[in-house]
Amino acid sequence: MNKIKFCIAFAGLALFLAQPSSIAYGAGQCSEKSYREARSAMTSRLLATGYSKAQVGFLMRNADRMTSALRGDKLNDSGQRCGIDSARAHVLGCLDKQLFPLRSGSSASLNEEKQTRGFWGRKRLSVRELLFIGQFHGCLGAAKEYLFRG
Repeated sequence: MNKIKFCIAFAGLALFLAQPSSIAYGAGQCSEKSYREARSAMTSRLLATGYSKAQVGFLMRNADRMTSALRGDKLNDSGQRCGIDSARAHVLGCLDKQLFPLRSGSSASLNEEKQTRGFWGRKRLSVRELLFIGQFHGCLGAAKEYLFRG
């Protein structure tokens, strides 16, 4: 039964990644929020939907690390109109749109841990952490494609 839930979660992720047009559309628009505001909103949403403080800390530290690696001198014309802070905030805004409508009280076991190859420095991650990581990378990739050169 646990394998079925795991497969369902990753089937949803695969469907999400197979339809990048919704991400691509949003990735070309400037964020109305600063990165700090988007980070605060994401932290609140994660806590409100059942992520633990430890999970939120882990996920947001890694999200910060990856978004801070996005460089302003690599922005394309669309990205330059927005600015680097907006481009970084847009990754979290995209993630918010893609990861939620995840609601608290879901019957799926999102806290079940899975053995992985070591995503983001850990070999054991909960399903909810894996969902965040998958969605984050989709949004980060779309932002890189539509807001950055090379």
